[in-house]
Amino acid sequence: MNRRISSIAVTAVASILFVLPAAHPRLARADASWPGLSSPAPAVGGGRHDAAVVVGLEKYAFVESVPGAERNAKDWYSYLTGTLGTPPENIRLLLNDEAAKEDMESAAEKAAGKVGKDGTLWFVFIGHGAPGGNGKEGLLVGVDAQQTAASIERRSLKQGDLYRALKKSQAKRIVVVLDACFSGRGSNGHAIAKGLQPLMVVTAAGALDPRMAVLTAAKGNQFAGPLPGADRPAFSYLVLGGLRGWAGKAELTAKDLWSYAKTALEATLHGRDQTPDIMGTRDLPVARSAGEKAPDLAALAMWAAQAQGSGGGFRISAGDLPAVPSAQAPGSLDAAVGGLDFSNVDVAVLTEYNDAYVLDKSPDAPAADKAAAWEKLAADAPQYADMAQKRAAAWAAFAAQQKAEEAAREKRAEARNADWGKLGALLKLAVVPDSDKRAWAGQFVRAYFKFPGLNPLMAKGLVPYVAAGPTLTALKALAARPMTAAEREQMRRDEERAQKAALLASLNITWVKIPGGSFMMGSNDLSNAQPVHQVSVPSFEMLKTLVTNKQYQACVKAGACTANEDEGQAFDGDDQPVVGADWNQARTFAKWVGGRLPSEAEWEYAARSAGKDYKYPWGNGDPCSHAVISGCGQNNQATAPVCSKPSGNTEQGLCDMAGNAWEWVEDWYHDSYNGAPTDGGAWIDPAGSFRVSRGGSWDYVASFARAAGRDSGVPSYRLYRLGFRVAR
Repeated sequence: MNRRISSIAVTAVASILFVLPAAHPRLARADASWPGLSSPAPAVGGGRHDAAVVVGLEKYAFVESVPGAERNAKDWYSYLTGTLGTPPENIRLLLNDEAAKEDMESAAEKAAGKVGKDGTLWFVFIGHGAPGGNGKEGLLVGVDAQQTAASIERRSLKQGDLYRALKKSQAKRIVVVLDACFSGRGSNGHAIAKGLQPLMVVTAAGALDPRMAVLTAAKGNQFAGPLPGADRPAFSYLVLGGLRGWAGKAELTAKDLWSYAKTALEATLHGRDQTPDIMGTRDLPVARSAGEKAPDLAALAMWAAQAQGSGGGFRISAGDLPAVPSAQAPGSLDAAVGGLDFSNVDVAVLTEYNDAYVLDKSPDAPAADKAAAWEKLAADAPQYADMAQKRAAAWAAFAAQQKAEEAAREKRAEARNADWGKLGALLKLAVVPDSDKRAWAGQFVRAYFKFPGLNPLMAKGLVPYVAAGPTLTALKALAARPMTAAEREQMRRDEERAQKAALLASLNITWVKIPGGSFMMGSNDLSNAQPVHQVSVPSFEMLKTLVTNKQYQACVKAGACTANEDEGQAFDGDDQPVVGADWNQARTFAKWVGGRLPSEAEWEYAARSAGKDYKYPWGNGDPCSHAVISGCGQNNQATAPVCSKPSGNTEQGLCDMAGNAWEWVEDWYHDSYNGAPTDGGAWIDPAGSFRVSRGGSWDYVASFARAAGRDSGVPSYRLYRLGFRVAR
């Protein structure tokens, strides 16, 4: 976003501009200019009586991630222990799943009890903030907060509650660093939940303890973001840099740190307004400087200005895509034919050979069909096996190359369409300077003009902003040509794909990568999970959560899915797992989101945290505190919102692999593993009468929630305890 845009114009075009990386620049070269902070600065001491809580909340269960938060938090921990000498037992480092509301509040209370009377009590939070419902204080959003205003209010730590916990300490100084904004928006400018109101009133300085200084990343109506060119939150990075010596003072106060961060952002930041704030005792002594030399802000400022002027605010996606491979068909078959002996061959075999040969020579026949024909000949005619197998392998390799090439072409076309959706809208805005339009148009043309090409509509929009030369001449000719029927159809398909992609993005569908490996599947103490056998599972991805009602209903509204069984209001929450869908409905949804149902082997492998010898996803500990199940003194009446028990997640981050709702998988049910596949694939042949379900549910006891546990149902089975998740 250009600084010349007025505040009124910003409001008018925010819905378009905030989706652009101008609000979240990730430009090459800049990351190398910002010094790394992972190595402790020279020791200065003074932290022997300190205590601290450092929260790095990068990966949320339901709202967008905060790239670099974990890295910044670890750098703060390194500073406290290595530079100040704070005892590790006095520091609580909370990362991701460890940072629910209760975790943060409890850690603050414990740190308040550990700090010495001559020490400093630190609280550093790096993550999302949101406005409180009372409009007077901000919320530190917990890891498990849902994408609703009510959930964020309930599952976040209120600033007031935090300050009350901290001031109960005997600390001489209390320093709070909040790298979060309280406008309720993420780094892309979008609201992290519907219904949040901007926070316009903040806690008055007079309400804070006189020992306390609170440094925040942005004003209440702004949003915080990353350093220019680096995926790490800017404010906590710069405050830490100030402590290491960049602020230029020997003895640092809260005001010195705030002032340095403010100056550094003003010098280098382009594309968003972010003004750090300070409350409480501004002159509070914080620490001695570690004497580290500061980075050159003038050089960084010059680079940032050049990047903005050269189109740095609009990032072309094509640069992230791999080159399109070029598939090379196998060479001529004639040489191989000339070396074969036809003297003792029957007519049927020779006919089959002829069919394979003719198919091989056909330019229109699919490579996979050619490979299959040669494979069949190799099996039927041993005398031709060597040549036929080599030819089959060559055509199979070519088919794989073609598939990879087509996938790469599709990705490049999708990137072009996505970039044009943004750029085409920008080029129509009078508030965007022509210099930026010219730079962005040039980037777009360089990225896509030769491949995969442009259509007349794109060319018409680009012509006013492309410099004179052969490219402009070609664009003008293309713009003057009518759209062909094929181009109009392609645009229609592209628009449909873009709308679907936008819909899926809005549904918080999060894929988790599961690394491949081998494991021992089954259990000797479960009668239908024997014999225990080794299975090798290739890498795959799985949805972080069970499919939710909100996600499934979106498929129904799109006309791709049919309605599931209505199980009543207790099961109908947007974030509760969808239940009452039969196996075929589950499979249809999986296809709609570009996936499939997992195989039973994949499911168990994932539920064992990628094949570990675990009884449950988290290990072998008591399931009652980790899973939504019955028999634990809980009076469950229905499913719970997905990921409501983050301590029970797998090590890769999958939620609810034990309890909450049973999950359909692809396989037919067999009452033992005799004859089961060992390659990680689904057991389809021989077919059965029942499909497998896994994981237990809210109304089943812990023994059914074991990673090795199995159940089954007819494919048309629709029940309030049965849901599913998707793999790909």
